[in-house]
Amino acid sequence: MASPWAHAIAGAAVGAFYQAPRHRRRVITLAAICAVAPDLDLIGWALGISPFTLLGHRGLSHSIAFAVVLGVIATTALLPPVARRERVAAAAALILATGTHGVLDALTTYAPTGPAFWAPFSNHRYRFTWMPLTGAGGFKTDFGQEALYVCLPALVLIVLIEVWRRRHPDSAAA
Repeated sequence: MASPWAHAIAGAAVGAFYQAPRHRRRVITLAAICAVAPDLDLIGWALGISPFTLLGHRGLSHSIAFAVVLGVIATTALLPPVARRERVAAAAALILATGTHGVLDALTTYAPTGPAFWAPFSNHRYRFTWMPLTGAGGFKTDFGQEALYVCLPALVLIVLIEVWRRRHPDSAAA
């Protein structure tokens, strides 16, 4: 199972691609939040909603449609007025950050189902053939696997983006 912190770090890595310097920190923070948001569907377990239904865990909230809706709403509601190009870039970053959640969940063996990427059009659940996030014990614990397969690559990506930005300061202003 990918934990909230692993989802947040993956989302922040996607948000780090946002170029406009004025609202960059806000977009990175929103990207981390958007990447965790699909697991709000866990409340369904307490309400008796089956994980095999559209509104169950890894259902609609883990879909591409949900990622698009959340990314657009978060951009519209939580970013101050910015140029159209910046708004589109921020929305794209938040949509992709939200989408990382389903991708990471498809890499896990946790839960009885995979994400329903195409909900609400289909409730078919998907899992990737390679599922490194299993929690098998030793370094293969959830923490060890998340650190190795999610957090370390995401943090390296963030560092590389920052190094590139500092070496090319004029490219971020465009």
